[in-house]
Amino acid sequence: MKFCKLTFCLLATSAALSFSACKSGLSDDKLEEKIENALTGRKTVDVEVEKGKVILSGTVASEEEKQQIESIAKTAGDKDVKSIQNNIIVSAPVATTPAPIETSNNDAVLGAAVNTFMKDFPSVQASVKDGVISVTGTLEQAKIVTLKQGLDNLNPKKVDLSGIVVKK
Repeated sequence: MKFCKLTFCLLATSAALSFSACKSGLSDDKLEEKIENALTGRKTVDVEVEKGKVILSGTVASEEEKQQIESIAKTAGDKDVKSIQNNIIVSAPVATTPAPIETSNNDAVLGAAVNTFMKDFPSVQASVKDGVISVTGTLEQAKIVTLKQGLDNLNPKKVDLSGIVVKK
């Protein structure tokens, strides 16, 4: 009988030791703290851990940053992370209103820029008055678009191509 009791005690002790050895290394609180420390500086990201499952939430600027945070959480948690639920939202970039385009009111400055540009178009002439560029002469249809875009880039009030004769 003593032998049975002794055997039973030994079996019970070894079973208790084996069950405690199978338990996860870190508690959810410790795992959460470990991941948060690894994500230091990421003020827009929250971490929660429930039974080894990591839940990431918050906002970031890019998909790359979202994936990087998930990777950091996996690495920091090592074997204690059972799964990661990445609920981080990639926020849309804030649209900025472009600065208004300033038109050139100085005919001398605009005229000099027009003369430089017009060297590529010897068959047409341009004049500037009150910020309006007036163009006269003969030009192929294919070059009219290039001429108009180039003159528009000089930011005049208007480009008047009514004096152009289209050459075929």
